[in-house]
Amino acid sequence: MKASVLHLFLVLVIPLRRRVMIIAALSGVILFLCDPLMAQTVTAPVGYCKLGAYDSGGNYLGLLGNSDTLISIPFTRASEYTGTIASVSSNVVTINGATGWAVNQFVYKQATQPKTYYAQIGPGAGGTVNPKEGCIYTVSANTAGTLSLNLNGDVISSIPTNSQITLIPYWTLGTVFPSSSMNTSFTATTSTRNFQTQILIPNYSAVGVNLAYSLCYYFINSGSNIGWRLFGDATTTDHSDDILVPNGYFVVRNDNKAPTLPLIVQGSVLTGKMTTSESTLANQAQDNAAAMIRPVDVPLTNSGLTPLDGSFVATASTNYFQDQLLIYDNAQIAINKSPSAVYYYMNNGWRLEGDSTTTDHGSDELPAGSALTIRKSAFDSGITGFWQNSATY
Repeated sequence: MKASVLHLFLVLVIPLRRRVMIIAALSGVILFLCDPLMAQTVTAPVGYCKLGAYDSGGNYLGLLGNSDTLISIPFTRASEYTGTIASVSSNVVTINGATGWAVNQFVYKQATQPKTYYAQIGPGAGGTVNPKEGCIYTVSANTAGTLSLNLNGDVISSIPTNSQITLIPYWTLGTVFPSSSMNTSFTATTSTRNFQTQILIPNYSAVGVNLAYSLCYYFINSGSNIGWRLFGDATTTDHSDDILVPNGYFVVRNDNKAPTLPLIVQGSVLTGKMTTSESTLANQAQDNAAAMIRPVDVPLTNSGLTPLDGSFVATASTNYFQDQLLIYDNAQIAINKSPSAVYYYMNNGWRLEGDSTTTDHGSDELPAGSALTIRKSAFDSGITGFWQNSATY
């Protein structure tokens, strides 16, 4: 790889279990690539990744035909504002200094403002601990100097003054699967009697385990009727701007002979922390659809899931499992596939169901762009927990 800028001081080629990743540091700039053939010089932390199935030799297969592929986007879209917080009152955050914002600049409006934004809370100033660092909240309104956030029942009064805040647009169906990628990364449906590629969204509010998907999208290409549609809605209503949760996953279902196709995504590398809420129930286990926004494979020991902070409850006896981590094998051809591996934490280490309770699996990796289900065990009060993941690069 030939660098076109000066001051190249570090180039690392790191072989990973599923792919090769090149990290090039160019005068403080980091470039993450899941394919060494796509290397290029950049001026900000960005990355490319091939999502979907890989064979046992690390060769890319793609989004398999006649199968579900469970994936997440290991990057964010480019941030559009970073500043600091002057104060917090209920769900309203006041920003330090002049922003130059227009009223409701960050609020979605069909046809005129296609982006839905979330605010990601960053670290406190000067090393101050911020208990909400890494949390994300959808922007519901803004003035020239304030943001109204949808907290989904959370409380943010503990955020310290001068903590960092960043505004990022959500990924959407239309940004991950634009119409220009029709029959390149997905197969369009020409008749609703024969759905082709479908995008399934987990139900983030359902109760229990083994939950059904809440939404099913398909791309229609029939005469002048072209675009992403929602099953059960009018076939003419456009859903291209519908969001994809950044720290959750979605399912690409290639059905009815829809072929295997590749999916290459690019975006900004998240270098800060990401905090994901974990729902629990008082009397039964609860599944949480989750993912990490990291462009590298992450060992379980570096995932941030740990009994030390309560984000993952350890199992004392296999007669009664506590929290479990479910992962999925995209190389397996199946619809409504079951998890390929289930992990639990016991005796100060990660264990794999079906293996010896003394074998340490902490070095097992969660692949970049993969789907995770955190199955929380019953908790007396049914409180919401939080999983905080830090970058390992």
